[in-house]
Amino acid sequence: MIQDIFAMALDTMKSYKIRTFLTLIGVIIGVASVIMVTTAGNSVSTFIAEQWNLFNPTGMVIGIGKGGDVPQLQIKSVVFTTDDVENIQRLSAVKTVAPIGIVPVTKILKRNGFLNWDSRPGETMYASTESILEILNMELEEGTMFREGKNEIVISKTVSEIFGADKPLKIGDTIYLRRVDGKTLDAKIVGILKQSSSFSMFNTLSTPGIICPAKPYYSSYFGSNAGSILKRVTAFTILLAEAKDTQTVQEAQDQILNYLEGAGSDASQYKDDNTDFVVITQQYILDRVDKIMNVIRTYITAIALISLLIGGVGIANIMFATVTERTREIGTMMAIGAKRRDILQLFLYQSTVIGLLGGITGCILGATGSWFVVDLLNKSIQNLGGAFSTGSIQLDYAPEWFLIATIVGILIGVTAGVLPARKAAKMDPVEALRWE
Repeated sequence: MIQDIFAMALDTMKSYKIRTFLTLIGVIIGVASVIMVTTAGNSVSTFIAEQWNLFNPTGMVIGIGKGGDVPQLQIKSVVFTTDDVENIQRLSAVKTVAPIGIVPVTKILKRNGFLNWDSRPGETMYASTESILEILNMELEEGTMFREGKNEIVISKTVSEIFGADKPLKIGDTIYLRRVDGKTLDAKIVGILKQSSSFSMFNTLSTPGIICPAKPYYSSYFGSNAGSILKRVTAFTILLAEAKDTQTVQEAQDQILNYLEGAGSDASQYKDDNTDFVVITQQYILDRVDKIMNVIRTYITAIALISLLIGGVGIANIMFATVTERTREIGTMMAIGAKRRDILQLFLYQSTVIGLLGGITGCILGATGSWFVVDLLNKSIQNLGGAFSTGSIQLDYAPEWFLIATIVGILIGVTAGVLPARKAAKMDPVEALRWE
């Protein structure tokens, strides 16, 4: 009996092809919109998370700025001394620390003959230690790390080709770095960094162009502020640190803040009273990005779900119209023995099939349309140029939404068909047979 009722529901849909098709369109568009929106949101979220993936999960940035639930880092003050670096390194939850001293380089020069020089614009240069490689997940493709106190540097793959890809800089070559103070220092290339397989709008920080030892390239000293004119220590802008493992990241963060805020740290004496010490972890960055993307996805998905509700209104409309047009047929069915339950099932099956077909077709259309949406987003990013032109958004489907959208489509079909089906089932057979 159920098979017969289901077959009758399909026959009815075939009899009203145009009306059924127009109703299906509403459900298909709604489901496809949900799939495309959630897929685009998922893809963009993954892309942004990769852009902010500056260092390994146990890494953290230490600086000054504004604390609180949403800390703000200010990379402008020089407050962390070599003593601070050594003391933080001794903390039980800290694996390693790398100071960062920014050395502005206006020009990179290379001798080309006795009197000829090739000149290129400067690159970002960081004075640090070999620990920076581990924290920023960088590796040497060739060569070794520089030695403190020597005129040696490590350069990125990009900088190695700054004078042309056909004449790259090699291990052992000497170049000359002109600082903003006008002083030019020679630098022997002892290592070249491996090119990262991933691209990020923050590659300047995650893959610095030149890394050098603090001495002789970096000079930022303190002494008198600490109460002793004879005290002369090197000070840095920010510190990069790494916890011993992912379980001790929070402990390491707390230990670092406790030390810096205590009387034993030099940084507490050098920093402005209006600023706070800030420790930003990799996980904090990713959590903040994820929260922002969740808000965006929620609003956009809500808009897409409205399309599904509109599709439900369409189903209800066609079902009411069908009940009215088939009143005499309903009376005939009841006269030859059909029960009210059978009439109810007939119309519920019809609306359910519309919801099911619309859900499945919408998923297929949404999966296809997602590719075009992501491709359009990538073209928009490329048109922005600059830092945003690196990397691309990869298609990242959210499988659970295919199931959710299909189920919602079916539920909307069933819900929209309930009232028309109840109206048909409650008809008086005699009145239905007399219907004109």
